[in-house]
Amino acid sequence: MAKRNPTSGPKLFGFSLIHPLNLVLFFNIFVWVLLLLEGGRGIINYFFGLNPSLVIEKKMYWQVFTYGFLHVVGGDFFSSLIHIGMNMFGLFTVGFWLCRYIGGWKFLCVYLLSQLGGGLFVLSFSYIGLKTGLVPENSIWDSYHSTTVGASGGVFGVLAAFSLMFPEARFVFPPVRAKFAPWVLIGFGFSVDAYNLLQFHSSGVVSQSFFGMMSNSGHLGGAVFGLLSLLGLQKFGGKTKTPMFVRRWEKPKENQEGVIVRPKNLGDPFETQIRKNRELLSQLYGISDAKEKVNILTSIQAENTNLCPPSDYNPDDMFCLRCEWLQNCELRKLRKDHPEL
Repeated sequence: MAKRNPTSGPKLFGFSLIHPLNLVLFFNIFVWVLLLLEGGRGIINYFFGLNPSLVIEKKMYWQVFTYGFLHVVGGDFFSSLIHIGMNMFGLFTVGFWLCRYIGGWKFLCVYLLSQLGGGLFVLSFSYIGLKTGLVPENSIWDSYHSTTVGASGGVFGVLAAFSLMFPEARFVFPPVRAKFAPWVLIGFGFSVDAYNLLQFHSSGVVSQSFFGMMSNSGHLGGAVFGLLSLLGLQKFGGKTKTPMFVRRWEKPKENQEGVIVRPKNLGDPFETQIRKNRELLSQLYGISDAKEKVNILTSIQAENTNLCPPSDYNPDDMFCLRCEWLQNCELRKLRKDHPEL
């Protein structure tokens, strides 16, 4: 009987078309196209963008979540393209690696909860700012009566989760390690807001910039909820094993005799694992008896692992060859191909 091989289906960015990461990308782009057709100022923005005054006064509570699927449309098309383009690029860049280690559906939980957290923070900050008089009503900073849209709350949540799992990874922008990246960006955004508000209260001069147009409270809420959701998934949804990265350099150290010992050049930190996996695959490909292969793989299974979806496993893929759990995926594939074992 012929069987469909899930690994041979259509893929995008290394994942199947219906992978949660691709579904999020598709849905955001789909809504953006609808907004373009509508002009960006119609019923979609009114009902689904986050306007705190409508949430509190007209009980349109769903807006604290749905705002994250909308993006700025209207006026300059290039600005609209930059808005959704930056969000989707950032989401894919960090979301790709998060999916590889915690799985697509856990990634989706982190993203959606972060989006909700960003909306709740926008709602809270706008209400508090208006009631305390810190934010002048009907000013350019009055987010209580204006509409907030964009996926950046969810993106910052994914970035914060990434920073927890890959703390030593380095970013080009900002040029810091991952564990600092979300907080540096958020801190910079709030600093710009604080400067503009102080300038307004002291001189009455309104100053605005590209960074001042960002919803920094939404970024903060997304990051906080992203961290909390990942920690919650690790505790209640099965322990997530943090990837191990070898540092490429270390400061020289002294041994017991006081002699400086310089570290060896590590080269590719995955070279040893790649060689190990290739040797294992070569050994298995030279064996015709499936039962014998199962016995070999069973004896070397890694425990407490979080494997990728079965359809993502490909022994020719460099990501899989770098993985220390390849033997688990190979055994799973073998048992799927030979259900009688």
